Amino acid sequence: MNNPQPGWLTTWPVAEVAAAILPLFSYPASQKEASAIASIISWSKTGEYKKPLGFRDKSRFEDPDTRAIAEAIRPLERAGLIMRDVNGGDVCWVDVGMTRLGRDALATNSVRRYLGLRDAPPTA
Repeated sequence: MNNPQPGWLTTWPVAEVAAAILPLFSYPASQKEASAIASIISWSKTGEYKKPLGFRDKSRFEDPDTRAIAEAIRPLERAGLIMRDVNGGDVCWVDVGMTRLGRDALATNSVRRYLGLRDAPPTA
């Protein structure tokens, strides 16, 4: 990633955020979506990706960073680079993980093409 400045999550276009965060779905194979979002927000601020010990359930519509990551997950899913699995009955959990196509796109450096992006990623 090109040393994004603070606040990049909310200033970059959604597809650019999606391209930047896809590698973070490569491990573990799947995880709870809320946990993934919290981990990505932490990574965007610290540069270190680690699964959080706990997740404070803040509405995706209230926190700008949470909203930016939640929005960026959608184009990744539509492009077939990640998949979401909704399971549960009365209480629902959403798991997210990278697809084989997503892994191939990372390996061949073609993520931007799958997301419809042509130019180089933003630098700030």
